[in-house]
Amino acid sequence: MGSPSIIQSPIFNMGFLLGTMQLAKKVNWEDPEVITYARIGYYCAQALVIALAYGLIFFIKKKNDTTVFTYTPPAKPSFGSPAPATPEPVTTTIRDYDVDQIKQFIQSSATSIAIISLMHFQFKFTQPLLMQSILPIKNLLTHKVALIHLWGDAPEGALKRPFIVESPFAGITNMLSGGATETPAVTAEAPADNNQSKKNK
Repeated sequence: MGSPSIIQSPIFNMGFLLGTMQLAKKVNWEDPEVITYARIGYYCAQALVIALAYGLIFFIKKKNDTTVFTYTPPAKPSFGSPAPATPEPVTTTIRDYDVDQIKQFIQSSATSIAIISLMHFQFKFTQPLLMQSILPIKNLLTHKVALIHLWGDAPEGALKRPFIVESPFAGITNMLSGGATETPAVTAEAPADNNQSKKNK
């Protein structure tokens, strides 16, 4: 099947973000009824995302791919402390690795909910309610694990495990550079033509 190529396009992501921001500007955030509906929509969307994430975990465990592989996790950044030692290699299965990736997504979603709730109730920010009602669903559906298990994409290239931790601005940088930051594919050389070799001699 495979995922639609557009959903992974940096141009689509930028257009999606800008479109959501423009939509938020058209909403009358001074209306208490609008704010109430925005709150309901936001928390319902978060509940849906987390429910879908746990559903994806169930699907991964049901497939039960116990293929073993070893990888070295990236070093965790240290602020104001000596550079951390090189992480030890980790041996795991594809099932456990994918489940762990989705659990990290759920933890990140929970942290985002706490931050947005603080921004809204404490500092009266309202526009993020609309944007964050849509983006988490998109982020889950375009997560690398979801692309493999839900969309049926092959686990190769950018989807090869272990996944490369990308900068939030990597897609935009790559788009502006025309894709020059990507490693070019290695192509097999064609065998030399025997007749041409004889002529050269």
